[in-house]
Amino acid sequence: MNSLKAKFKDFLIERGYKETSSSGKQSTVYDYQKRIDFVCEIENITWDKLVDKIDSIIEQYSPKGIKSELGAKSHNAVISALKQFKKFLTKEKIFDNDKTSQKNKLSNQFLKVVLDKEKIPFIEKGNSFYEINITDITYLLKCRTYDKNYTFVTKSEIPDLSPSIMIALVEWINDKPSNLYFIPMSEWKSPDLTILKDRNYEGLKSKPEWGIDINQTNKHELNQFLANKIIKSIKEKEDKKIIEEIDNCEADINKETEKQALVKIRMGHSELRNRILNHKKECEICGIKNNKLLIISHIKPWAKSENLEKLDTNNILLLCSMHDALFDKGLISFDDNGKILISSELDEKEQALVNINEDSYIKITSDRQIGFLRYHREHIFIK
Repeated sequence: MNSLKAKFKDFLIERGYKETSSSGKQSTVYDYQKRIDFVCEIENITWDKLVDKIDSIIEQYSPKGIKSELGAKSHNAVISALKQFKKFLTKEKIFDNDKTSQKNKLSNQFLKVVLDKEKIPFIEKGNSFYEINITDITYLLKCRTYDKNYTFVTKSEIPDLSPSIMIALVEWINDKPSNLYFIPMSEWKSPDLTILKDRNYEGLKSKPEWGIDINQTNKHELNQFLANKIIKSIKEKEDKKIIEEIDNCEADINKETEKQALVKIRMGHSELRNRILNHKKECEICGIKNNKLLIISHIKPWAKSENLEKLDTNNILLLCSMHDALFDKGLISFDDNGKILISSELDEKEQALVNINEDSYIKITSDRQIGFLRYHREHIFIK
C-alpha cells in the first residue's frame, strides 16, 4: 500500500472512523481511501501529487466548484474524503514546509498590522504568541492560519480555557490574509458551537488538541468572533464597568465637587481617555500636548448625564487642567460655532493669566456636541 495512503488510514482510525461495520463489511476508512483513489484517477495524478493540489481540488469539487457533481457523489462522500485528507495533511505537516512557514509568517504580520491599526499595544512572546493590552486588561493571543482547512492548537500549548487567552485566527482568501478573528478559549466550553472541537485521542498517538473545523454549513459561527467585534465588546464592557464603579462610589459622596473629582480621577485611567488622546492629542483651547496636563472634561456633568451620555465622546472636551477648571466652574463656555464665551467674573488681567481671550475657540465636531454645549451654557455658565 502507498505509504501516504497507509498513513491516511491510520489517521482516520485515530479519529474514530471504522474499518469495518458491525456486519463485517468494509466501512468508512476503506470508503474514504477509495474516494481519494477516485479523485486521483479523474485528475490523472498520484496521491503524492494530490498533496500539492489539495486546495484547488477541494475548491473544484466543492458545491460551488466546477466539478461539484463529482464532489457530491454518494451523498457528498467524495468532497468529505478530500476534506479529511486535507486535515490529515495539516495534522501530519506533510505540506511544503517552506510554503506553510511563509504563510504563517504573513499571518503573523497581518495580525500585527491589525493590532497597530486598532492602537492595541502588543509584545511578541515567540511561537506565534502575543501579549496584548485592551483597556488595561492583558490578553494572550495565539496566531493561527485558516485557509479552508482544519487548524488546531495542542492542549500542551494552551491548557487553560480562559477568556483572557484567545486564538487569533487569520483567514486567507484568494491566497492572501483577509480577515482576523479573536476566539476566546472559554468558547470551547460552549456546546452550541460546531466549529470548535475538543479532541483528546485517548489511547492514540495524536496529542490532545483544541480544533477549529469550519465548513460551509457552520462558517457563519465565525462572524461573532470578528476581531473588531471582540475588541469593541471588551471596550464596551470596560466602559460599563467605569460607569458602575463611579456611580457606586457617588452614592457615598455628598458634595458635588467631590463627585466631579472622583469622575476625573477614574476617567484619567480609562480606555476612553486613551481614545480621546489618540483622536484630539492636545488641549482644545490652548494646544498644550503634554498628556500629564490633559484632562477629560464633561460638557454636561456626569451626575446630570444619562448612561449613554456619560461616555459619549460628543459630551467630552480634552482640556488642560487650567481650562478644565474654568469650564467646570462655568467661567467659560462656547457658542454653537465653538467661539469662547467668557464670564463677567473674569477681568482682562485674569483672562490674560489663564491664556484666554475673545478670539479663543474650539472646533465643533457634531450636532450632538452642540446640544451638550447648549446645556452647559444654560445650566453651568456664569454670564
